[in-house]
Amino acid sequence: MSESLKNFGRLSYNFDDEKYLAKDSEGKPFELSQHVLEWEGNTVWERCHPTFISQKRKVILTCPRKVGHSSIRFYLNYMNQMEDDDWIWIEGEDRYPKNWLDKDTLGILYNDLFSDIHKINTVSSKDTVEAVDIYSSTHPYHYSSQLVWNRDEEQLNKLFGEDNSITYPQKFTNNNEKMFERETSFSPPFQILNPFKDYTSYLVVRDPWERFISGLITEMDNGLLNPWKYDTISDTERGWELLYNSCKRVLYFTEPEYLTLGGLDGPQANHTFILSRPLWRGKSMYDIYDKFVHYKHDIDYIKNNSNQMGVDQKSLENTTGVIGNLVNLGFISENAVEQFHIKQKNEMYSHTHMNVTPHIRQHVISELQEDEDLKDWWNRCRELVDYDYECLKNNQHKFENT
Repeated sequence: MSESLKNFGRLSYNFDDEKYLAKDSEGKPFELSQHVLEWEGNTVWERCHPTFISQKRKVILTCPRKVGHSSIRFYLNYMNQMEDDDWIWIEGEDRYPKNWLDKDTLGILYNDLFSDIHKINTVSSKDTVEAVDIYSSTHPYHYSSQLVWNRDEEQLNKLFGEDNSITYPQKFTNNNEKMFERETSFSPPFQILNPFKDYTSYLVVRDPWERFISGLITEMDNGLLNPWKYDTISDTERGWELLYNSCKRVLYFTEPEYLTLGGLDGPQANHTFILSRPLWRGKSMYDIYDKFVHYKHDIDYIKNNSNQMGVDQKSLENTTGVIGNLVNLGFISENAVEQFHIKQKNEMYSHTHMNVTPHIRQHVISELQEDEDLKDWWNRCRELVDYDYECLKNNQHKFENT
């Protein structure tokens, strides 16, 4: 059988015999549409932030982009391949829990998901909210879901937080009717549902503004306006002028909300999405996750023989960054670090320190933060990133023992 077609099938419609029987408002059973079941494990947060699950540890580990998630993926894959570990990355085929849960456990998950009004569906018609029976077999997509009219800003802000990916695009387009035609389904975080309620959830946390700046640099890698093509000549007057003005142009014409909240069409800037939006029924990731893992960088830069700033190789050798904290938690073995960080120290960018940001890019962004033309732009970014600081401030105790 063609593996490529089989894999495609896993990501679309399946022709297996698995069925899920739900009960309507009168208690009569009916088969819930498979398209409703194929929710992909895309919960309100896991759809944006890389998440790993270990069933034997009963652990959920979420590593937002720009906290070393590429290196973490490398080491967790090593743990699976060489040490028979069981880490699942909620990505690709494994966005479908049925690909990594046994049938009985999958049933527990669906039973809990549909046992109460866990999901939130935003709908375009107020009549739908008031008239639709969410337990009717004629409305399977809305089965056991809270329905929210997408013009009800007060309710949307209560659930997802003021400034969110639903209300922002509406305001941005001056309430264009096309924005109100959008309907979205939000599923609860895994740890809200059985069988994951007794799992310990870990969130890798980096200083919010530092993470935003690093993510901003990464997002500039994409597209025709990529300013980093001028890196190699940035030590010349012409090169610096091209680099600075190119970066400034990108920032000036990119809305801060698009970077931090998302919600508009086109590529999503998930490297800069803040962790405090969307809220889930009024609570942030910082509120719901059990423990925080401190992101450590500890990488220094020094001038090379060409008088340009580059990464200090010794600093790469002296720190394992966030990987060290995951070793302490028992998620990665000392042997894995020995195999790569110690024995292959000349290839740090392939394992322990992947995607280290060149100094010149950090430098030009630092200079641009002082540019008067961008003062309002940076202020708005600060306002949005401050949501993270506010949520983090109330949860500092979760750093204990990690």
